[in-house]
Amino acid sequence: MRCRWSIGSDIAAREVRQLSGVGPFRLGRRIVASIAVYAFLLLISSATAEETAYSDSGDEGRNERLRNQEPKSAPQAQALGKDISGVFVNASATNSGYSPSFVMRGFPSGLTLFDGAAHGFTSQDVDLSTVDHIEFYKGPSAMLFGKAPGGYGGAANYITKSPMEESFSNVTSTIGAFDVRRVTIDVNRPLNDAKNILFRLTGAAQMNGSFVDFVRSRGFDIAPRLTFIADNGDRWSLRAEHNASRLIYRDGVPASPIFLHVRREFYAGVPANEHETPFYDDFAAAYEHIFNKDWRVSVNIDYYLRTTRYGWFTEWGYDGFQSITFGQPVRTHYSIRNFDGQLKLNGRLDTGFLQHSLFLGLEHWDYFFGHDDRIARASLLPVNIFTPVYPPGVDYSDAFWANGMARAWSQSVYAQDMIDLSPQWRILIGGRYDLLAQRERVFDPFGALSGEATASLSKGIRGYFSPRGGILFLPSRDTQLFAAFGQSLIPNTSVRLQNGETPAPQQDLQYEIGVKREFLDRKLSLELGLFDVTRNHVAIPNPTNPSGFYSLVTGQQHSHGVEVNLGGEILPNLHVNGVATFLHALVTKDSNIPSQKGSDLLGAPRRVYSVSAKYVIDAGDLKGLELGGSYYYASRAQATMPNTYGFVLAPQQMLGVSASYNVTDRLKVEASATNLTNRPNFTSNGALFHGEPRGFGVSLSYKY
Repeated sequence: MRCRWSIGSDIAAREVRQLSGVGPFRLGRRIVASIAVYAFLLLISSATAEETAYSDSGDEGRNERLRNQEPKSAPQAQALGKDISGVFVNASATNSGYSPSFVMRGFPSGLTLFDGAAHGFTSQDVDLSTVDHIEFYKGPSAMLFGKAPGGYGGAANYITKSPMEESFSNVTSTIGAFDVRRVTIDVNRPLNDAKNILFRLTGAAQMNGSFVDFVRSRGFDIAPRLTFIADNGDRWSLRAEHNASRLIYRDGVPASPIFLHVRREFYAGVPANEHETPFYDDFAAAYEHIFNKDWRVSVNIDYYLRTTRYGWFTEWGYDGFQSITFGQPVRTHYSIRNFDGQLKLNGRLDTGFLQHSLFLGLEHWDYFFGHDDRIARASLLPVNIFTPVYPPGVDYSDAFWANGMARAWSQSVYAQDMIDLSPQWRILIGGRYDLLAQRERVFDPFGALSGEATASLSKGIRGYFSPRGGILFLPSRDTQLFAAFGQSLIPNTSVRLQNGETPAPQQDLQYEIGVKREFLDRKLSLELGLFDVTRNHVAIPNPTNPSGFYSLVTGQQHSHGVEVNLGGEILPNLHVNGVATFLHALVTKDSNIPSQKGSDLLGAPRRVYSVSAKYVIDAGDLKGLELGGSYYYASRAQATMPNTYGFVLAPQQMLGVSASYNVTDRLKVEASATNLTNRPNFTSNGALFHGEPRGFGVSLSYKY
């Protein structure tokens, strides 16, 4: 789907193109972030990815586990998020080596975190060769754990691979359906005999085809990381990553029932205009100092740059007969710069009959987006969906032009205290204050994008407080009951109001209650949670502005539901995991005509089930063999906003199998097959996307 004037969709979800902002920009502006030293007190209880109940293990516990664990292969793109309740992948699951974007509790995840640091409003294509595992923070409380402003529908936190004391090298080669070819490396070395200088290098090179005509990509990623551990235990870490690729973008098809029956290979764009060359660089530094067994301080700094050139159209749709129609072609060059600096102090404090797990953080965050555009003077001819003939090129001679920028930055303090009232009762009190500033310039002298000659500037600064609280009851060693609420915000970046003021940020309020119960000597666990989320100040088109350039922030959306997780080792060597999500996410306020009020949100099926099982043979002639199977179901979902009566997407169903075998201690073979029943599995984010057909993948890994 190709849209205009709502900046960040190409960045936030790569299946939808949007645009906004204007004015020249300069990449690489110096950022000076002051983060004070010594803070007060705060928490160590951060709910992890899969847990809603509170835990006493904080970031330092996670880091210690990462330092001591065995090296493992990268997460698999086609399985990510499908074994987590409340998480939905509203896209075709491909064997690409890149992470998909996620919908959490009915809302798209608009925030990407790397080791807790935000990369701005972008669900970027994360190369999984650099990732150890992923933590899913569901709901607005995500921002209270040292995250940048955001996470209104949740956030995916990618924990990158850390250096370890063991010396090893892993090389994995993968081939798969639709011309997938990928090689990944993972090299780890201690650089001295004392093993206090550690180095790790991860990377990948790959080429991917597609079942859709013309769609293909090739690229590489490389990420070195160096860690130094001082004699007093202080830990320093430096990390860099460079990723570059070339691709033909996949448009999807317009949201019309006829495209449910058009051949799946049909390409609904113009390949000559939709080639892209994205690349990004990421630089991160971390420092950790342990004062004693109870207190520690850490500093994290992340600087991220991204740029690309891509093509899109001012209009894109279906003529109601047999053709795809296009507006004027546009070539856009955009760049992103994002800085995130955090100081965190956490520890434990005993005040007599009360024990406190405390956590305090300071953060400076700065996000900048700039773009310039060339707009062809003439629209392209339609493309017939049955006998397509594509233009060999696009004429940008004497083109119109426009440009723009949008920036948001904040200075924040957040604090949290988990208080042990007794062995059975705990309460949690926390909050975050953000001093948020926004600025946007738009310059469209010909009105080629906005519909009228435009030169505008909006800016503003305001403070916001987001509280959080909860209570935890432990009636027994194996049972936890909890209730919690949280509030969060995310800036309405690149949303323009007709009065020139800066729009209020989106603000979410969430309530949740739940229970966690463990069985069979903690080999099996059951989690049940109920949630209710209301999102206010949603940007909607201004009905008095036909071009869509200006918006209102009067919309409201609401989601409520139930999440169930059941999993563990039910028999020796047999691990089973089952999740279920029941939710209803809809628009509850909209002043437009036709109104979206009452419509289900896109990418929010009301029921999602997933079951997976893995059996490991650890003795006998077949020792080292692992067998797995999975089944995934998502109920029918709406195809358009506002919802169109009778036009819904059929349920998704995916059956998969996998097998791996350790031929020797060094050599491992893995094979998998997905969508064995070859279901179409359509998804919609405003455009329709046919799901990945039946596919396979084979990997050969060698460790030395």
